[in-house]
Amino acid sequence: MRIQANYSLKHHNTFQIDVKAQYFAEIEKQSDIIVLRSDLKLAALPWIIIGSASNLVFKNDLEKVVISCRYNKIKVVKEDDENIWISVGAGMEWHKLVEYTVDNNLWGLENLALIPGTVGAAPVQNIGAYGAEAQDSVTRVQTLNMFTGERTEFRNSDCQFAYRSSIFKTNFENKLLVHRVTFRLTKLKAGHANLYYEPLKEALKAYKKTELTPKIIFDTIVAIRQRKLPDPKVYGNAGSFFKNPIVSRDYFDKLSEKFGDIPYHKTIDKNYKIPAAWLIESAGWKGKKLNKHVGVSAKHALVLVNYGEAKGEDIVKLACKIQEDVDHKFGIHLEQEVIIVK
Repeated sequence: MRIQANYSLKHHNTFQIDVKAQYFAEIEKQSDIIVLRSDLKLAALPWIIIGSASNLVFKNDLEKVVISCRYNKIKVVKEDDENIWISVGAGMEWHKLVEYTVDNNLWGLENLALIPGTVGAAPVQNIGAYGAEAQDSVTRVQTLNMFTGERTEFRNSDCQFAYRSSIFKTNFENKLLVHRVTFRLTKLKAGHANLYYEPLKEALKAYKKTELTPKIIFDTIVAIRQRKLPDPKVYGNAGSFFKNPIVSRDYFDKLSEKFGDIPYHKTIDKNYKIPAAWLIESAGWKGKKLNKHVGVSAKHALVLVNYGEAKGEDIVKLACKIQEDVDHKFGIHLEQEVIIVK
């Protein structure tokens, strides 16, 4: 365990916002929480959990104890002829885990390549991309109670997974620390590519289905993401800032009458999911800056970018302006995927 006071979080959030935490603690095991709680000064402060803060905006310095899990081991816990189960420490970088799975010819996570963040954040946020979500592969989530250190294990059905949400983000936000996550992955010959997302299927049309491997899918998605999205190491960002809104068929038909062809994806319950990026671009925000420090990426309208020394307040102002303009034009409220930490 390591704890530091008055600690800059600039290199611990992908927006690269320079705020300070009153205390920053990196922990690896259950007993670390018990030790920290025994300090009366630390115990009296609010505690929050971060991974690599790839889905957070810090508005101000934090008069809090910021906890980050650094446990990052991979362990094979079970295996049969078709599947393998691996338990992974929450502190591992997500993309490194995906690399590990494709290097071992395992199906399941390849569509989620190059998503910034840690393994612990994956079930919290139920990360998703290119037709896949974390909930498709997660079987168990082991957590530590932030007050007592008590260990609790959740099965997939206990996690209340939803679109970019879970029980860890709602009922247990900053109460339970994700410590380990177990994934069920499929061996090469027993599985197949997830080509549910049409643009991915189009990008792979030169291949026969029998030729596809997790590595081919992985490489294709990495190439797409690098082409479409700004690198957070160059320009601070948190990837997709807003959720894709879902509207009824009746409302979608009204929008189509007014605005013509609108891209969409039909949901299981026969509603229509509209790309937030299309709405933002149609409202005139793609590539536009609010000030010299912050703006919307010219590569992808769903990505808000720190061009320099942006403060959290700048990013929040930009997000609010975008929401206002989209609401005014389309009558749709964009819900933030990114969490604002005050």
